Amino acid sequence: MSTESSSSFKNWASSFWDHVDELVRRFKIILVAVIITVSVGWLPTSIAGLTNPFGGYQPLLSLVMLRIKADFLPKQATLIAGGLGDTVFIMAYLSIILGLLLASPVIFYEIVAFVKPALYDNEKKVLGYYLGSFIGLLFLGAAMAYFLIIPISFRILIYFTMQGGSLPFIFIKDFYNWIFTLFVICGVFYTVPVFVVMFVHVGVLPMKFLRGRNKIIAYVVILVAFWIFGPDPTPVTGLIMLAPFVFVFETATFFAGRLDKSRKIRKDAEANGTTITRQRFVTKSACRYCKSPIERGTLFCPGCKRSIK
Repeated sequence: MSTESSSSFKNWASSFWDHVDELVRRFKIILVAVIITVSVGWLPTSIAGLTNPFGGYQPLLSLVMLRIKADFLPKQATLIAGGLGDTVFIMAYLSIILGLLLASPVIFYEIVAFVKPALYDNEKKVLGYYLGSFIGLLFLGAAMAYFLIIPISFRILIYFTMQGGSLPFIFIKDFYNWIFTLFVICGVFYTVPVFVVMFVHVGVLPMKFLRGRNKIIAYVVILVAFWIFGPDPTPVTGLIMLAPFVFVFETATFFAGRLDKSRKIRKDAEANGTTITRQRFVTKSACRYCKSPIERGTLFCPGCKRSIK
């Protein structure tokens, strides 16, 4: 192996391990954030929980569960425990869901910050928009699940249950599992446009896959998937969930198209030996007389006033 090849390999190895160290450091931050947010739900609701843990301890999670029961359990239904460990299992599951939800901005930020050094200066400015959009759409999906999807699905399911002559006794594990899963699915589903724009921005996803017939097919597939795997046997909740998503996705596609166009212009400019500053092409070469920078299309040097032709 030549000296030059050995030096190149050492530089590559050093760069690789620097990236690994950076990734591990950010993963530690994410892990600490998740541990803290997961633990919040187990804090006692009163001082009595600290002074008398066996008699007065009531975790914050129990308040959340009681609120969910009051908001979503139909009056005709009765909630029962199928096993002694069901409630503890549900509390643990809820603490993880709430912990990940609360820590999601930190998780998203650390992921974006890891790839930030590889971005251009103008691209780094949009990271805040990505973070804000991710948080906003995450809570939009959770709000859709809370105020529309879950209540409507419960009414439909209870209706069919009573139409079959059955008494709606619901196991606590099934009840909360079903609600928490819908929260996660709706929240994650509405953040998809953010990642679509990011993939277009970095050139991973071509814009041609987001236009015309491909987009219509995607909407139909999503609707059919909601119908088949959705919370109730009707397409009602799927249509309710898909309608706002179409608006969000169309808006994301519009911005993705603009970013894709800007990325192609920048790529072509670099191939021609130019850079872009506020949508203007500026040559990297200088005037052959006074070495002043010259803009593309300029006939005379702004420094010495001589013709550049």
